[in-house]
Amino acid sequence: MSLEKHARQLVRCTRCPLRENATCPVPGIGSEEATYFLIGEAPGKSEDKDGVPFVGASGKRLNRLLALAQIDINDCYLTNVVKCWPPKVRGKQRAPKKSERLACWPWLKQELQLVQPKIIIPLGAVPLSLFTDVGIKQLHGTAFSYELELDEDKERGNKYSDVAKELYGSILLVK
Repeated sequence: MSLEKHARQLVRCTRCPLRENATCPVPGIGSEEATYFLIGEAPGKSEDKDGVPFVGASGKRLNRLLALAQIDINDCYLTNVVKCWPPKVRGKQRAPKKSERLACWPWLKQELQLVQPKIIIPLGAVPLSLFTDVGIKQLHGTAFSYELELDEDKERGNKYSDVAKELYGSILLVK
């Protein structure tokens, strides 16, 4: 399986109701050799229109933060927890529901398996919730450990542990 094949399969996804209102599911973008794996919450309006993550205002902010952290965007894989734009509620973008996050988990898991990054950066509370129940305010600037099995056969169970880093949330290092 390649990231290209993954993206072609994702376009046909109908696992949750988010797909009904989305232009198209938004696959991640970047190299299979990326060191950094950045996970956002969900595509926004610009991402839904263009089919690429982090192209709108969030992308501009992310580029500034990566530059401050001296991280080369070309060494990053960018994706989201959910792959379709959640509809607005009362004019505001809403967070993805748990059922929507669970429906998209197999896609994110497959991306993690394909990229096998050294560092995972959850960009906010929703992506961080995939790794821990502790809130982002409690974890920002602290260290914690977490183990995540990505392979069904558990041959090479990837282990993730968090280190404090002032970016935008927490950073998980792959051992």
